[in-house]
Amino acid sequence: MNKLKKYIKDKNWVEVLNQCKVLNPDERAATIQYLHSLDIDRDILEKDGHSLDVMARLDFYENRKRVYATLNFALIACTRQFEDIAKIEYLKGEWRWSPLTSYLNNPAIGVEPLLAFYQLFPSDYLGKIVKASQKDRFRGIDFKVLWAFYEQGWIAFDESYFVTRLFTLTMFDRDTEEEADFLLTNPDAIDKVFLRFHKYEIPVLDISKWKAREGFVCKKVTEYWTEVIQIMQEKGYVFDRAIIPCLMESLLNNWKKPHLDWHIRLLSLFNTTQYDYLQQQQLLFSLLNTGNTSLINFSVKQIKTIYKMDGFDENGFIDHVSTIFPKEKIEKSLLLCLDILDHILKKEEYSTLDISTELSMLLLQTDSKVQEKGAQLLVGQADPEILKDLVEPHHSNLKLKTLEILGLAHATPHKADAAFEEEAEQLEQVTIPSTWDALLFQIGDFIRTKSALDFDLFLEGLNQLQNDIPKDYKKQLKPYCKQLFSRFWDIDYMGFFANFMHYWIGDDNLEKSSDENDSIPFTQHKLDWMQQKLKSNNSLPFLSTPSHRPFYLHPKVLVKRLLAYEQKKVAIEMEDLIVACNRLLYKQTDEETIRLVKTLKGNYAAAIQYYLGATDEVKPTADVLALWTQVTRIKQLDHIFPEFENTAAKNYPAVATPFEISFEIIIDKNEYSTWHRMLLEHNWNYSWFKREETKYYPPLFYNTAPFSTAFREAIAFQLSLTPQYIGPLLCRYIPDTASGNEVRKMEHCLYPMQFLMDQRLEIHGSGWLYIAVCLLFEKKISRDLAAEYIQFSLIDRKRDLSYLAHAIGKLIAGGYAPVNRFIEYLDRPFVSQQVKEFQLLCLEKTLEHLDGERLPINSKKLVTYYVEVSAQLNKEANQAFLSKVKRK
Repeated sequence: MNKLKKYIKDKNWVEVLNQCKVLNPDERAATIQYLHSLDIDRDILEKDGHSLDVMARLDFYENRKRVYATLNFALIACTRQFEDIAKIEYLKGEWRWSPLTSYLNNPAIGVEPLLAFYQLFPSDYLGKIVKASQKDRFRGIDFKVLWAFYEQGWIAFDESYFVTRLFTLTMFDRDTEEEADFLLTNPDAIDKVFLRFHKYEIPVLDISKWKAREGFVCKKVTEYWTEVIQIMQEKGYVFDRAIIPCLMESLLNNWKKPHLDWHIRLLSLFNTTQYDYLQQQQLLFSLLNTGNTSLINFSVKQIKTIYKMDGFDENGFIDHVSTIFPKEKIEKSLLLCLDILDHILKKEEYSTLDISTELSMLLLQTDSKVQEKGAQLLVGQADPEILKDLVEPHHSNLKLKTLEILGLAHATPHKADAAFEEEAEQLEQVTIPSTWDALLFQIGDFIRTKSALDFDLFLEGLNQLQNDIPKDYKKQLKPYCKQLFSRFWDIDYMGFFANFMHYWIGDDNLEKSSDENDSIPFTQHKLDWMQQKLKSNNSLPFLSTPSHRPFYLHPKVLVKRLLAYEQKKVAIEMEDLIVACNRLLYKQTDEETIRLVKTLKGNYAAAIQYYLGATDEVKPTADVLALWTQVTRIKQLDHIFPEFENTAAKNYPAVATPFEISFEIIIDKNEYSTWHRMLLEHNWNYSWFKREETKYYPPLFYNTAPFSTAFREAIAFQLSLTPQYIGPLLCRYIPDTASGNEVRKMEHCLYPMQFLMDQRLEIHGSGWLYIAVCLLFEKKISRDLAAEYIQFSLIDRKRDLSYLAHAIGKLIAGGYAPVNRFIEYLDRPFVSQQVKEFQLLCLEKTLEHLDGERLPINSKKLVTYYVEVSAQLNKEANQAFLSKVKRK
């Protein structure tokens, strides 16, 4: 046995095979047991590589990998038939390890040992092993092993699997020079496997580590294979030209964009000629119909090189090119296409061709050069009467120069009508579960939606049905509890709800969540109150339960609930009342509600009476100070309240004065990248860069945003607790950068923005900073939602958005986001006069904030659009603004 151990240490597989091939069954069993007992570091290498320096450690582990492969081969050499494979498997920690699978996946000492072994002991199970390995993408059989087995006739050829295994790169196991040499010495593998990659969406977009010519790199697998091809070409290999049409055809596959982009690059690498592209011109035309920007740009680029060659299908080009006329973000390709079209239409044989309707689609484009070129072609194609009809639908979208080319007068943008009906009259009353079956359905609804409304309706339903709970309720709750207890909840209040269900069914044996909830503590508190209600059989209603969807409360309902508490002399929960007031439709107070509110006696009475208009006096007291700060700010959004000067809350945001927070743009730069970071006063938006603790205020002061940010669905829940004055909380969700954010920050510019638009909530004060950031954010969905919200605020709510324009101007001038994102907003087609006027205000504020010595990239575009929009609105451009950019 010691000899065998030494052979393994020396990586001498020949002697390992010589020793194992003569063993009888009992000796093989004993050898397997002995090999299983060996610890590679302790018993074979007799040292551990962790304490070595970097270079020595790398050498140690490279040698260890080869020794380990030799050990696996020794175990394989102890097998004779399929049943023996299970005998050499063993537990390695918690995993069952297969030496054969390990070796087939990574033959660190080569394929020769396996060939020698299976030539001595032919097997009929290799086909089974290969078939089983196809289910495992990351631990399949090494391609060199597959190819060797196939050449020996031991396994059948499977093109799809062979291609996948060749092109799948595991970490650290591949070398571009070795790969190229292997392929060059196996020309059949090139023809039968390598050159078939275009047929399969192989995992070339994965990132792996491999040895390139300059050393180990960590890059996408596409770069590995690009380098392999280059090495083969440098060594004189000439690829079959049949790969060109195959690659071209592959571009029509519905694959990921980066994969198709790689195929485009390979066409250049394989030296595709103009003649090749001419032969494939119909396919180039088809690419125009794909809608894929990269494919369209590639197609147009190649068509540009061949459109004057004999054999070019001009009619085919005309038939297909119009499909890209309305396409966005392909301005350069459109201009090239229009040059080609202009060249063709000047020919005598096309003098009677009328494509004016198709050309009019170019007027949908916002780029001035595309519009102008399209207008020039349109004027040459259409009669004046027809031209007027074709242009009319696009008139408000056209630039001034385009209108001049078309011979049309400039028109002022139209005034838009409100897009949404006022929601106050449309609110639907909620239905609180009134039967046990309805309550069960409500539990299911809440687990599914995780919404604030379903949470509140469940608790209120349970509260009112305390005396109607059936004896077998635990059995009926079992399916819902199974859903709750069998998974980990990344939304904390779902964990608290699971804890509550533990309590309700009386199960103290199951593990319960003990996390602290600092994003929506109200959920934990309300569940605690429900437990108390069940213990005391108190069915007085929760004050904050909505009366109308999605989360609003009618004033009369709240007052009647308060009177019910007073009648039974039961103390209210102050946080419950504060949330109720934050959700209150206080503007719907009627005379009956005012009469009832005057009869309130509790310490909260004066604040509620002020809130609902029964009195104008603001007299905050320490015991209900948090309540006073909420109702005063909600009722008088822009008012200054000196009454709070002598209270503990005098310096809290949004109490004595409206919420206003300052910000600055800081440049964060290193050798790789530059970021422009937005830092809010008191580190309001949790920027790690500021290295300052975020400032919080006591939890009951909801309008000061005293809680941390929530996660996904929980964001809507959190915002529903303070919908009337949401700005401070929104500002907590502002990312400090507009680009390069990770998922959580991207969601911060999505979930709150979506909630605002869905519920049509109003923003006040510095809350508009959040909208400004979303309008300039890296994700288009956030930009689109912000643009929609701005239009809603301008047209439906008739809001003055001067503060928002100021914020946008300061952010753009400070470099917080690229100018082109703002240009995208300016380029939105068919906007109303109200929006145009706001866009002009944004441009003015941006130019006002610009530093003439440190202009952002594309600042000249700002001037171009400023002049254009000013002219559209018949306003004179400010020359002082223009001079800032001219100095550059």
